[in-house]
Amino acid sequence: MTQNRRTNSVNAWKMVMCTGSVLALVAASPAFAESADADAAADKAATSANPAEIVVTAQFRSQALQDTPLAITAMTGDALEARGQTNISQIAASAPNVTLEKGEGQRGGGLIAYIRGIGQYNSAPFYEPGVGTYIDDVYLASIQGAMMNLIDLDRVEVLRGPQGTLAGKNSIGGAIKLFSRKPQGDGSGYAQITYGRFHQVEGRAAADFKITDNLFTRINIAAKNEDGYITRLDYGCVHPGTGIVAKTSPNEGCKLGTADGQNYVAGRVAMRWLPSDMIEVNVAGDYTKDSSQAGADQLQSLPNPAAIPALAVNGVRVNSSMITAGTYTTYSDYCNPLAAGGAGAYCNDPKAATDTWGVSGTIDLTPSDSISIKSISAYRGFKSYIAVDSDGTPIPLSNLQMGYHGRQYSQELRVNGKVGDTINYTIGGFYLDSFINADQRTDIQYINFNFFNNDDTKSTSKAAYAQLSWDPISRLHLTGGIRYTKETKDYTFFRTFTDGLNTPIPGLYNLKGRYSGGHWDYRANIAFDVTDDIMVYGQYATGFKGGGTNGQPFFPDQVYAFGPENIKTWEGGAKLSLADHRVTLNAAGFYSDYTDIQLQAQFCPPPSTPFPCAGPQNVGSAHIKGFEAELNARPVDGLQFDGSLSYLDFKYYRLNGVPTVTTSMVAPFTPKWTWSAGVQYEIPVGGFGSLTPRLDANYRSEVFTDPGNAATNRIAPRTLVNGRLTWASASKDWTLALEVTNLTNKYYYMNVIDNVAFTGSTYSYPGAPRRWTVTIKRTF
Repeated sequence: MTQNRRTNSVNAWKMVMCTGSVLALVAASPAFAESADADAAADKAATSANPAEIVVTAQFRSQALQDTPLAITAMTGDALEARGQTNISQIAASAPNVTLEKGEGQRGGGLIAYIRGIGQYNSAPFYEPGVGTYIDDVYLASIQGAMMNLIDLDRVEVLRGPQGTLAGKNSIGGAIKLFSRKPQGDGSGYAQITYGRFHQVEGRAAADFKITDNLFTRINIAAKNEDGYITRLDYGCVHPGTGIVAKTSPNEGCKLGTADGQNYVAGRVAMRWLPSDMIEVNVAGDYTKDSSQAGADQLQSLPNPAAIPALAVNGVRVNSSMITAGTYTTYSDYCNPLAAGGAGAYCNDPKAATDTWGVSGTIDLTPSDSISIKSISAYRGFKSYIAVDSDGTPIPLSNLQMGYHGRQYSQELRVNGKVGDTINYTIGGFYLDSFINADQRTDIQYINFNFFNNDDTKSTSKAAYAQLSWDPISRLHLTGGIRYTKETKDYTFFRTFTDGLNTPIPGLYNLKGRYSGGHWDYRANIAFDVTDDIMVYGQYATGFKGGGTNGQPFFPDQVYAFGPENIKTWEGGAKLSLADHRVTLNAAGFYSDYTDIQLQAQFCPPPSTPFPCAGPQNVGSAHIKGFEAELNARPVDGLQFDGSLSYLDFKYYRLNGVPTVTTSMVAPFTPKWTWSAGVQYEIPVGGFGSLTPRLDANYRSEVFTDPGNAATNRIAPRTLVNGRLTWASASKDWTLALEVTNLTNKYYYMNVIDNVAFTGSTYSYPGAPRRWTVTIKRTF
C-alpha cells in the first residue's frame, strides 16, 4: 500500500513537471510574447482589484455587479486564488446563507448544496438538487460528480433566492454559476506546482494562444494526488484476541489505508472563433478522471444500545470499543466476511471514482446593436463507482457498492434585445434530456436486505421564458419575467437477488413509475438609483422543483409518487458603492413561503410499507425569513477587507403527518447565523516585489443533518480560520504562496448520520485537520 502511494506520487510529479516544462517553453517563445494584449491585461487587473467593477450575467446580459438588482455574490478567479479556494464547496465560506458540503458515505460523494434553507442533501442521481449548478450556463442535471475543482475560472456567481424565470430548472433555492476563462489569443498562461501535508502533490497549468487572426484556443490541465487525512485501522490488529481476524500486523501500524484522499487528472480545451464582428463561436471540451479514495464514516456514538443488531462476526457485535469519534481514524474495512445473501464473503474496493466529461458549443450572433442571439448546446456524461461502509465498524451492518452512469443533452436559445434606450428584453427556450442508470449492490445486513439493482431514470424538461426591463424615468428600473416548464420523469426498477443467478425479486423487477407536470414561474422587480452609487430594490419571485417517484424502494408498495415543491419569495435590498468605489456594501432581507417541501424521512407515507424508508416525500410547508450583508473595503492601496453576515429563521407552519418531524424543527443544513471576515495587505519590499499576508475566518451556527432534528444529528457551531502568505515578484510573473487551512486545528464534523432507529448508532464524518501547502506559480 505504501509502495502504491509512492508510485502515484511519483507519477503525479512526473506529469506535473512535464506539463510545467512544456508550458514554460511555450511561454518563452517570441511569437507568444508578441501577441500579448496589454489593454486586456489592464482591464483584467482593474476588475480583479475592484469588486464594484465585476461584470456579471445573472440577468443574461452584462451588468456591473452593483447595478444588478439581485442578491448575488460574485468572485473573480483572482479573488478565489487569493483565498486559496480550489473546490466548489469552499465558496460557501464567504457567501452568506450558503452551505456547501461534500456528501460522504451514504450520501454518495456529490455536492450537498443549500441556499437560504433550500437544497438537497442526498446526492443519489434520482434526487434532484434544489440549488442549480451551471458551468458556462450549462445546467448539471445531477449533483453526482458535482464536487468540481475550480479550474481556470473567470468568475463565480452565486445567486441567492429562487431563479425560477431565467435559470429555471431546479434553481428554487438559488444558483451557482461557474464561468471559465475565454481564449484571448494573447499568449498568456501559467504553470504552478503545489506540495503539502498528507503527501499532497498538485499541478495546474494553462496556455492561451492564437491559431489565426480570428481563431484562439486555451488549454488547461490539473492533476492532484493526496493521501486521505482519515486513517483506516484494522480492528483485529488493534484489538487482538477479540475474535475479529487481523488483516495487518502491528509492524505495519495496523493500518489498512486512508480515506478521503484525492487522485484526479483533469483537462479542458476551449476554442474561440470570431469570423466577423457579428459572430462569436465558442467550443469547449473537458474531461476529469477522478480515482479518489472513498470517504469513511466513524462510529460516533451508541445512544441506544438496545437497538444494536445481533449481527456478529466470530461472536463480536458492534460495541463501544469501535467508537473513533474525536480522532481521524475509523474501523471501516468495506468487507462482509459473512456468506451474504448466498453470494459468499466479499470486499468492496474503497474508492470514490468518478469520470466526467462534456462538450459544449455557444454561438453568439449580434446582427445589430439592438439585438443579439445566443445558442448553447451541450452534452455531458459521467460514470462513477463509490464504495460505502457507513457504519464505521468491522461488523458488516451496511455495505453499499454504488455505481452510476449517465448522460445529458441540453439546448438553450436566447434572444436579447433593446427598444430605444429604455427597454431591454430576453426571450428564450430550454430543453434538457437526461438518463441515469444506477447499477448497485445494496447489502444492509441488519434488516436482511441484500440485492442488486439496475435502475433507470429518464427525464425531459422543456421551458420557455421571457423577461422585460423598462426604465420609465431616469433612475427607475422595472423588470418582469415569466417562465413555463413542462417535465417528465420515467423510472424503471430492476432488483435481483445476490444468489449468483440474478433471480428477479418478485414485485421489484421491471417495476415502473412516472411523473409528469408543468409549472408557471414569475418575477417582478423594481429598482431605484437613489444616487449614482446607491441603488435600492424590491422583488417578488417564485420557483419550483418537480415531483417524482421514490427512487429507493425496498418493497413494491414503496414505489410511491411525491409532488413538486414551490416557493414564493419577497425580497428587498440595497447596493452601495462609497468612497470613490473603495467601499461596497450590499444587503438584502427576504421572506419566503416554501410549500410541500421534499425531504427524505424514515417513514414512508401510507398505504406503503412505512418502515424502513429511504424515499423523499412532501414533509410540509414553512416560512423562511432572514437577511444577509456583504462588505468589501479598500481604505488604502494594498489593504483590503471583505466580510459577510447572514441570519435565517426557518419555521414550519404545516406538516403532512411525518412522525419524526415537528413544527419546532428546521430543514437540514440550515444554520441560523453565518459570518465571514477576511483581510489582506500587500507590502512592497522594494526590488524584491511584494508580500501579501491574508487571514480568513468563517463561522456557522449549529445545523441538523436530518429532517427529524435531534441531538444525535446535530453539528455544533464552528469557526474556521485560514491563513495565506504570498510573495510576488516585482513583475508579478512569479509567486510563492504558503497556505494553512484550519489554522487553529479545529476538530469539527462535516456530516453526521443518525441511524439510532435502525442500529442504535450515529456515524460522523470529520472535517480536515490543519493542513499546509506551498505553491510556486509562473505566470506569462
